[in-house]
Amino acid sequence: MYEHVADDNKLKGRMIIALQKAIVTLFSAAEWKEVGYKTGHGDYIKGHSRLLRSLSWQDEDYGSCVFQAIEKILDEDIENLSSFFEFQEVKSWFLSNEPSLSRDIGIGENKLAPKFTAPILSAWEVVERALRDAESLMETTDATSAIDRVHTALHGYLRYQCNNAGIDVSEHTKITDLYKSLRKHHPKLNTSEAWSDDVDRVLKSFASVIDTLNHLRNNASVAHPNEALISAAEAELVCNASRTILHYLDMKLR
Repeated sequence: MYEHVADDNKLKGRMIIALQKAIVTLFSAAEWKEVGYKTGHGDYIKGHSRLLRSLSWQDEDYGSCVFQAIEKILDEDIENLSSFFEFQEVKSWFLSNEPSLSRDIGIGENKLAPKFTAPILSAWEVVERALRDAESLMETTDATSAIDRVHTALHGYLRYQCNNAGIDVSEHTKITDLYKSLRKHHPKLNTSEAWSDDVDRVLKSFASVIDTLNHLRNNASVAHPNEALISAAEAELVCNASRTILHYLDMKLR
């Protein structure tokens, strides 16, 4: 079932990293021993010099011990992966935190194509997937690789909210114009609350952030074959600023 994982070193590496995170979060000694007995590695698990002891004492080297155990069990037989996914908590963690990877390794629903949903829901799902992809890239590589996904999420979210409010925009409306239209025409963003003038200045500054995100996505990210890429620290700054905009808008418009 998992032969394709063994044949793809990059996919296997992504899977091991994600599995380690899930196990560090979810496993107790009992789950480790169960995996050991199911895979024929019971003596290895119990005899490991640090694994269960480090887990018990929450030592700093526990994460490294988890990597060692996963590599030992899967290097002998990649089909041992099924023993980990027999735990519903592990499977649910993957489906929630690594949906793209879950599809790549073949867990979850096995469908040739996703179930058809209404266009507006589909657009929202695209936004959520882009955000999850961005989070994964920021954790596993760096923010430079995540800029394109953050841009996709914000672009899709702005278009979704404009359509949802009946604001006239098209599929090809630019991200900056979507933001301007949303600010101008959405009733929940046009209030006379106290301090509205100050908040309005912040919202105007967001327009500059979005314009910069758009420029960097096209000219300084891996979305296109650009030679000069933005550095990781500055890319993270832009990604976090963009996510701040998303959080604010979502709080106001939901």
